[in-house]
Amino acid sequence: MSKNLNGMFATSANETTTTNSRSLAGTAQLTSLANSIVADVIKAADADAENYQEKIVASQTDNNAMDDLIRELYDLESADVNFLKELDEETLNAMLKSQQSKRSRSKSKTMTLENYRSLMSGAVAELLLRQAMGKPKSSLGYRRASGSIEYTAEELENFKNDQNALKREIRNVQSKKSIMKNKADFNEEDERWIQLLTAEDQLKSMRVGGTRVKTVVVDTTKEKLLEELGDKNVDSLKSADMKALLKKLLVAEGNEEPTEI
Repeated sequence: MSKNLNGMFATSANETTTTNSRSLAGTAQLTSLANSIVADVIKAADADAENYQEKIVASQTDNNAMDDLIRELYDLESADVNFLKELDEETLNAMLKSQQSKRSRSKSKTMTLENYRSLMSGAVAELLLRQAMGKPKSSLGYRRASGSIEYTAEELENFKNDQNALKREIRNVQSKKSIMKNKADFNEEDERWIQLLTAEDQLKSMRVGGTRVKTVVVDTTKEKLLEELGDKNVDSLKSADMKALLKKLLVAEGNEEPTEI
């Protein structure tokens, strides 16, 4: 792991990991699979440390941020969870509660790198269990994992009502654009790139606030000059009279409020 990411975690000379000696059936295999995925996720984040630093910090305390990070960097649907599908519902529910407890315990500890791996492992395991059970935590996340960048009417309405969530999603799309653009085989004609551009424009169009009222200043100098001259002949004006007239106009213009139209 690079110094950029490694520097975001606390250090501890006495890190200990506790394990339950009475594990449920399938737990060992699930943990092994989850740890393998964790290694891939952290490796991918480390390869683009500048873009993922903020997300990793957020994922240390926010379960949703952690889930989004995992889904963004790993296609969970490609994981083989058939061994979980062979287990009965009671066992799967017990395993799910166990992984949720693991996440909770990890969040309450000093966030060392080893503890962060444990936290992410619990998150991955929970998502895999939900996938096997047909109980997805977020349909949006699973669609992201499959690579599609499309939103339902309900999701768009949620973004409209939650501007912070909208900002996060815009950053997520922009992050995907950055990753894609830095690839050696990048092509602007790629369908995936076009989807990302479309999604970004769609999301940005939903931002609320920041609209400025355009102020137009109407120049009335000519009208004021004609008004002051009246029937006077310009050629007959003396130098002193001309200076007085100009001074009067300048003072008037200085006090004039801009007119909005």
